[in-house]
Amino acid sequence: MKLMMRSIILLIAIGMTFFSAVVEANSVVYQCYETVSGKAVSVEDVSQLVREYNVVIFGEYHDNQALHRLEEELLQTVYVQHPMLAVSLEMFERDVQQLLNDYLASDITETTFLAQSRPWPNYQRDYRPLVEFAKKKGLQVLAANIPRRMASDYAKQGSLEGVDETMQQYLPAVHRTPDSEYKRRFFAQMQSVKAMPKEQMEAFYRAQCLKDDTMAQSIMEYYRRYPDRKIIHYQGDFHSRYRLGVVEKLQALEPGLRILVITPVLVDDFGDGAAKARSLQADGDIVIFVKRTTL
Repeated sequence: MKLMMRSIILLIAIGMTFFSAVVEANSVVYQCYETVSGKAVSVEDVSQLVREYNVVIFGEYHDNQALHRLEEELLQTVYVQHPMLAVSLEMFERDVQQLLNDYLASDITETTFLAQSRPWPNYQRDYRPLVEFAKKKGLQVLAANIPRRMASDYAKQGSLEGVDETMQQYLPAVHRTPDSEYKRRFFAQMQSVKAMPKEQMEAFYRAQCLKDDTMAQSIMEYYRRYPDRKIIHYQGDFHSRYRLGVVEKLQALEPGLRILVITPVLVDDFGDGAAKARSLQADGDIVIFVKRTTL
């Protein structure tokens, strides 16, 4: 069960990054557009756009190296425009927030931090640059996700009633598993990965919603504490595509929150990017077309 859940979560959470047409081996591997206007945009353009939003939610594919480098570029560029900024990560869990704070403040070593914070296997290569930039600039980093053991136990047991008292503080105040478009899309994604019984998909869906609710609450709590700061949240694409998942959970908690959603789309060729982008307005505000060969 644990192995299956880890593999499915990695596939579902898959997402990507973006911007200003990366060139690799003399060929463009991605293009970025506004979906409403169909206008091509650069990193700098998006940084200017951020002034109109409270939260940027960046859906990524976790295993794309070129795009992870662009995540760092985005963070650096947005920081220049908006130094009152915080970084939020799906990749760390709420129970390690104090460890993360201590590391950012240089109160503990990186060795101690990594030994106790359960970093993802690709942390050093893909997420460390974000944390190190935040550390250098004195930015807060939110460990936004639910502790993975809690999500796994919830999927297996179907209830949160048995959560240890010391861990209850990490649960979201609001948790819902609605029979909605998100659920239908989740089930379809699950079936595309591996055929499984409906009860098992229900279990995974509960865990998915718990993660979404937790990340939304982590972001919302920080926003309410520091409403003048921008927040960039990095997560797997499925958690935000079509403005579902974390995005709809956040809007329910804070209806007035302005959220910029960045969504990747795999393509074999770019073709008419502007027309494609306008056809994908439901997917997000910014769409990044990425050639499949870059995966």
